Amino acid sequence: MSQRIKDRGISEEWVSSALSTVIKLSNIIGYLPGDIEMTLKTVAEEVYQLFCPEFCCVYMVDDKGSLEFTTHRGLDSPAPDLHIDHSMGSCIALRDGLPYVACENTSCPNRGMYGAPEFSHICIPMVTGSEAYGVISVTFPAGRRLERNEIDVLLAITCQTSAAIQRYRLFEKIRREKSEIEDAYREIKRLNEMLEGKIVELKKTQQRLIQSEKLAATGMLSAGLCHEINNPLSVILNRIECLRMEAEELTLPAQLMKDLDVIYTNASKVSGIVQDLLIFSRHQPVRFDYIDLRLLIEKVLYMLDDDLKRSGCRVHIEITGGYHTLYCDKERIEHVFTNILSNAIDAMPEGGNIHIYTRASEERKGYLEISIADEGVGIPEEYIHRIFDPFFTTKSLGKGTGLGLSICYGIVKAHKGEIRIKSIPDRGSTFTVVLPCREEVLKQ
Repeated sequence: MSQRIKDRGISEEWVSSALSTVIKLSNIIGYLPGDIEMTLKTVAEEVYQLFCPEFCCVYMVDDKGSLEFTTHRGLDSPAPDLHIDHSMGSCIALRDGLPYVACENTSCPNRGMYGAPEFSHICIPMVTGSEAYGVISVTFPAGRRLERNEIDVLLAITCQTSAAIQRYRLFEKIRREKSEIEDAYREIKRLNEMLEGKIVELKKTQQRLIQSEKLAATGMLSAGLCHEINNPLSVILNRIECLRMEAEELTLPAQLMKDLDVIYTNASKVSGIVQDLLIFSRHQPVRFDYIDLRLLIEKVLYMLDDDLKRSGCRVHIEITGGYHTLYCDKERIEHVFTNILSNAIDAMPEGGNIHIYTRASEERKGYLEISIADEGVGIPEEYIHRIFDPFFTTKSLGKGTGLGLSICYGIVKAHKGEIRIKSIPDRGSTFTVVLPCREEVLKQ
C-alpha cells in the first residue's frame, strides 16, 4: 500500500475523484433530518477510499465535554483508541480550532498509539462558529505528506460534516421544542376543558342552590297554609258526607243533592292540592332499601292502566342486563315515576309511545339512569329552566297544581340523585332520573 501511495501523486484522476467525493457527501448531507450516525460512517468511508490511509476515525464531543469515539474505517479491527486524555482541552486541534498535522518532526502529545515518527496523521476540528462538535483524525504511514490540495479537500469534507451536525442538532432542537409546544398546547387544552367543566358544574350547583332555596321558602309557606286550610276543609267534606247519608231522612231535594256533589268534587280537589302541599313541605327522612326497578315500574303502570287505555298510550320497557336494582325509598320513588308517567300520558291526548330504558351512569359510578321518553307536545325552551319551580305548570288552567315535578325534584335530591329533562316542542320530552343502585356510593 505504501508504494502505491507514493507513486500515486496528485493527478487529474484523483482531483476528479475528490470532486466526486465532495459532491456525493454534499448530496448525502443535504437531506434533512438525516441520520447523523450513518452520515459519519459515510464520511469515514469516503475519506478512506479517497486518501488510502491506515485508518480514519471520527470523534464526537459528548455532553461531558469529552471526545467520544464514534466510528472509523481501516484495516485494523477493532478500532484503535488513539488518545491518552479524552478531554477537549487535551486535543490541540479543538483547543486551537485549527487542523493539526503530525509527521517526522512533530508529534501530538495526546497521541497514545500510531504516533510519529512511525506514523503521520492529520486531525481536523469539526466546528461552526464557537460550537465544537468533534474531530476527524486520519492516520497515514510514516513519510506520507499531504499536499495542500489534499488538505483543502479534507477541510472541505470536514466543513460539510460540521454543517451537517449543526443542521441535525438544530433540527432536533426544533423537533423537541415543537414537541414541548404540542405538549403544552394539549395541557392548556386539557385545562381549558377542565375549566369549562368546572364552570358548567358551578352553574348546575348554582341552579340547584336556587332551586333548593325556592323549595325551602315555598315549603315553609305551604306548611302554614295547609294547616289553616285543611281544618275547615275537613269540616266541609265531613258535613257533606253526613248530609248524603241523611238525605232520605231529611227529604232533601234532588237539585240540592246535585249541588252537594259539585261542592264535594271541588272540595276533594282542594283537599288533593293540600295533600300535595303537605308532601312538598315535609322533609321526612328517606328509608333506603334495595328494590327491583322492573317490579316498581310494573306496579306504577298497573295503577295507571286506566289512564293508559283511555289515552291510547303504549309503554315499552327496556331494562337491560343487570340494570334493574335501586337503593332507595320505594314509596317515594314510586311517587316520582307515577308523576312523570302521568305527565307523559297528559302530553299525548291522542295516544303515542312511552319508552322506559335504563343504563349505568357514566358520570356517577354506582348510579343508574332511568329515562322516560314520550312523543308528546314537548315543552318550549323558555320554560325548561322553570319546570321544577313550585306552582309552575304548562298545563291548562285547572289541570295541574304545578307541584308534581317540584315534589319529584325534592325526592330525588333527598336520594343524592339528579333529575334532568330534554324536550323538543311537538316531538316529545325525556325525563332522566339518576338514582343510587348501591349503598356504599351514598357514603362517598
